[in-house]
Amino acid sequence: MQKCIDNLDDFEDDSRPPIVDMVEWLVPRIIAAVGIMLVLMLCASLEAL
Repeated sequence: MQKCIDNLDDFEDDSRPPIVDMVEWLVPRIIAAVGIMLVLMLCASLEAL
């Protein structure tokens, strides 16, 4: 059986801050959006030739 924590002053919060989760979710989507925009710009410039 697990021991109950009596002294909560010694308790350290090891959970990740919410900003880390948000950045981890957002960065791949930004990279994908930039990649798609670059491909579309390349297609538009080739079509203009």
